[in-house]
Formats: sequence, structure tokens, C-alpha cells
Amino acid sequence: MEFPPPPAAPASCQAQILQVLATITARNLSTLQGPPLNAFLSLNPSAVDQAAALDRARAVGTPAGPLHCLPLAVKDNIDTVDLPSTVGSLALLGNQPSADAPMVVRLRAAGAIVVGKTNMDAFAFGIRGLSGSGGRVGNAYDQALSSGGSSAGSGVAVGAGFVPLALGSDNCGSLRIPAVYNGAVSLRPTQERFDATGLFPIGFVNGTPGLIARDVPLLERGLAVIGSDWRSQRATASGALVGRRVGVLVAAGREALGPTDPQAARQLDRARQLLVTAGAELVEGVRLADFDTRLDGSFVKGSAARIDALLARYPAPRRSWSEICGSGRIPPEWSPAECRSLFSSDPLAERRALRRMAANRQLVQEQLRRQRLDALLYLTDRQGAARAQPSSRLTCWVASLAGLPALALPIGLDGRGLPVGVELLGPAGADEQLVAMAAQLEQRRGPLSPPPLPPADPRLAALGPTDQNRIALTLGWLADSSRRGAALGDLEPARFRALTQALVHRWPLPWGQPLERGTPAPAP
Repeated sequence: MEFPPPPAAPASCQAQILQVLATITARNLSTLQGPPLNAFLSLNPSAVDQAAALDRARAVGTPAGPLHCLPLAVKDNIDTVDLPSTVGSLALLGNQPSADAPMVVRLRAAGAIVVGKTNMDAFAFGIRGLSGSGGRVGNAYDQALSSGGSSAGSGVAVGAGFVPLALGSDNCGSLRIPAVYNGAVSLRPTQERFDATGLFPIGFVNGTPGLIARDVPLLERGLAVIGSDWRSQRATASGALVGRRVGVLVAAGREALGPTDPQAARQLDRARQLLVTAGAELVEGVRLADFDTRLDGSFVKGSAARIDALLARYPAPRRSWSEICGSGRIPPEWSPAECRSLFSSDPLAERRALRRMAANRQLVQEQLRRQRLDALLYLTDRQGAARAQPSSRLTCWVASLAGLPALALPIGLDGRGLPVGVELLGPAGADEQLVAMAAQLEQRRGPLSPPPLPPADPRLAALGPTDQNRIALTLGWLADSSRRGAALGDLEPARFRALTQALVHRWPLPWGQPLERGTPAPAP
């Protein structure tokens, strides 16, 4: 009798991380079929050594952590001791924190390996994935389309399959939009649920850190690590939708929240059907009549003083927000005076923003109690999936203006093969309940077709992390310097592709020799 061969021993952590980095280096900046994904601003040269250290620890009997050897990406506005934090801006090149943010500490202690920092909209201001320090981020499903933002690189890194988990942040949709646009899931947690120390403090009133994951079960595992009071038993409960009452939110204040596109309407109907099939009861036509929909400058007032305090913790290249504003390296839409005024101290405005959030939170929670609702359902983007231009039909402000938890997940693909996302919003502290409900909804939905990875580029595959990081920063510098006012210049998809092609073909650039624009790279 012939016995089957024994199963292969699992690859070492070092081998796994080497493979992850090899995939990223060969494909992240590939332009062989379109603009690059450009999810990563910097790759971690220490990642392989950190993986080898985990292997040595396991060899002497150290138990594996809950995220053992899990490749992790970190948004570039979250402190890491081994990689700079530019916050997507040329003004903060070389900004090297002296310690990890507490959430990074917890993830590393659980066994995660930080493989790199992800691209983001400069200073987390935007939803287009346009980084001053790293250039344009392309959508995982169609690189010419919007990736969403501001956690653009984190959403794309997960959606494209480079990593299964990424850290990001959310003021108004900065976790949720790039997650669903790229086929991933995310939770905007209850305000102040997680420790935000080490997160660049822009929009601290409604800003929060969070995670983007390939699926809800992995999201839950990550949240259990970063949240010291996380209740996994509640978040993994089976049958979490049975008997739950879910309201379909159609308006808040004077703003309609229903679909504006037939494809989006079909996917919202699909979410309804799946919820009912899973045992939930739907309540149609929910309206939050007195919801205050104003998301204005009062939500970022006072950020400058907090930024100054953060930069004082280590020898940063800029010592204050005022110095950043005067650096000549701010977004071209801002003047130095506007930049300083935007985040200046205004205690009255700060208190006004906090009161507005508290009133909205009370209003939503009272309506949930009155109608005996466990959650509200609505589209992340009323027009459905990503498009070439940023959407004006986003619904991120519902959760953000109330400080309430909202879980976003793609419910299906539209006729173009692009993900359309929905959100489940609940009362304060219901984060675990939303995760459990979303897990059941995701299970009913079934697997989502993943995007095709860009072809591997042999030129890029031959470059190590140091060269990859220099290319990313050079792309950011060249593309950003081409901008004039609101015009995107070389950040337009086709122009950014041509710029990337030319730079990769000429790399390494001779010292002091500029890259000639407009000269296409030869076919590979």
C-alpha cells in the first residue's frame, strides 16, 4: 500500500516575509498594464530580520502570537520607530519618530511584521489618494480609477492582496471609502475607543485610528489586539443577525442618503435580501430629521498645537505646524497663511464641534431606541463603486459627525466588476456587535472576486527596499512639483504612469541629472 507523502512543513516566517516583499517590489509600481498601484511609500528594510527573530523565538519554544508572522502595512501618519512618517507630505521628509505608536506596539507584540508604510493624501486631507511625498495611488480593481482616501495605500495594499491587514485612520471615511472601493472591510470605531497616541493629530475631534482587513474575521482578530477592552466573544457570536432589527437609512438632516445610481440601488437591495435571509428584520425609510450635517473647519481647529507637541517628542525636521506651512512644500491649494489659519487654536470652535457631535450622537441613539433598531444600513457611496473623479455622494459624515461606530464592507460587484460598499452603524460601544453582524452578512454574501494583480516588472523585481523607497519619494517630488493650483499635473493617471515608466527605466538617476518629462520609456 502506498501512503501519501507527509504534508510540507510550513515555510519559515522569514521565507513568508521575503515572498511578500518580492511580490510588492515587482508589482506595486508596475506600469505594464496601466498606472501603478503605488500603495506603498516605503518598504521596511528590517522586516526580514524581524521575521527571522520570530523564527528563532519559535525554535526555542516561544508560543506564537495571535497574529504570528502576519504581514502588516501602516498608514504614513502613524508613528513607527523603523520607518519615517511623512504624513503624505514633502514637508516632512525624514520625519523619523523615536517610538512606535501604542497600537503598532500591540500589533508587533502579537507577531505582526510591519512590511511598509502606505501612501496617503497629504495631511489626510482628501479622498483621492494623492500624496505629496509619494504620488498617486491607483485603485486595486482599475488603477485608472480613484482609490479613495485618505488611507488610500492601506486600502489598496489589502485589496490588491499585498498584505491581509493595514492600519489607517478615519476623520470622514478615510478608512471606510478606500476599504470598500478596493474590496476590503473596515470599522470606524466608537470615538476614542482606541488609543490614538502616535497618530498625527489632524482633526482630533473626530479622528480615530482603525484597521482595514481582507475579511471580517481577520478584522476582528486585529481589533482584539489593538483594543485592550475588546470583547471577542461578543464580536464572534454566531447567528448575530437573527432577530436583529436593521433600519434602512434614507435621510439625515436635509441630506438624502439613498442610491443615485441603478447599480448602487441593486447592491443595496442585495444587502437587504441577504440581511433578511440571515434572519434580520428590516425597517424601511428611517430618517434622522434633526441631524446636523455641517462638517466644517471647526473640526480641525486646535490641531496645530497638538502637532507641535508631537513633533517636540523627537528631532523632527520641522519643529511646528507653522514651520510646515512656511516650508514651500504644502499642498498647492493652500497658501501659507491659509495653512496656518486652518489648524489654529480656536477654543470656541473646538467646543462647538464637540457639542455638535454629542447632539448628533444623542439624536441617533434616541432614534435607535425609539424604533428598537440594532443598526442602520446605508451605502458608503450613494453612486456605488469608485470612479475616475472623487465622489460627491459619500455618506461618511453620518458616523463621523456623531462619533458612532460604522462597519463598511463590499456587498458585491457592479456591472463593471467594481466593489460597492454598504455600512452598518450602531450606538456607541456597539463595535463588537457590528463586527459580528457584518461577519454573518459577509458569510451570506460569499467570496468577492479579487482584483487581478498588475504583471510583475523584472526591472522593479531586481531592486531592493532602499531603491524602491527612493523611487517612491522621487515620484512624489516630481509629480508634486508639476502641480499648479488645483491642476493635478503629473498626478493625472496617464501622466503618472508615464512618469513612473520613465523613472524606473532610468533608475538609478545619475547624480544631479533631472528626469526628462514627456519621454516615454521603451517597451519592456
